Amino acid sequence: MSQEVQMAATAVTEAAHATEATGGLGMLGINLKIFLAQLLNFTVVLLVLWKWAYTPIVKLLDERSRKVSESLDQAKNVEERVVLLEKEQKEVIKQAKLEAEAIIEEARGGAEQQKIAMLATAKQEVTQVVQQGKRQLQAEKNLMLQEARKDIIDLAIQASEKILSASVNEKKAQAIAEEVIESLT
Repeated sequence: MSQEVQMAATAVTEAAHATEATGGLGMLGINLKIFLAQLLNFTVVLLVLWKWAYTPIVKLLDERSRKVSESLDQAKNVEERVVLLEKEQKEVIKQAKLEAEAIIEEARGGAEQQKIAMLATAKQEVTQVVQQGKRQLQAEKNLMLQEARKDIIDLAIQASEKILSASVNEKKAQAIAEEVIESLT
């Protein structure tokens, strides 16, 4: 046992010297040289990752976030434009209906006026035809009366010639016949 005790004592002594050499970190089982080397390695790895991994990833995420934001803004603008276009379309349709109704109403009014004008023209033409017919009938009547008078005078002259045979001359007979016919009409 003594040897074991001696070895333990040697180990404790060496540990005490190592602790004195490394300070209080040695008691915790930390070697200062290894710790500093690991700290330096960690810093280098951190800088490398920062420079070539973290910064590009952050830029990529920022760019993606910006694009998503722009897309949302564009979608909102498109939606607003669609709503405005729908309102405008409804307004155009409403205006077109009003114009169509006005055109139809104007056409109805024009057709009614044209109908009235055509009826007035037709009435005027009918009146002219009737008046012309009356004039023509009156002229034919007068012509017939003149012919009838002439025929009656001729008949009366022939009758009176036969009756009177030679005692009355032709001029007197015609005058007498005209007087008789005038008294008949």
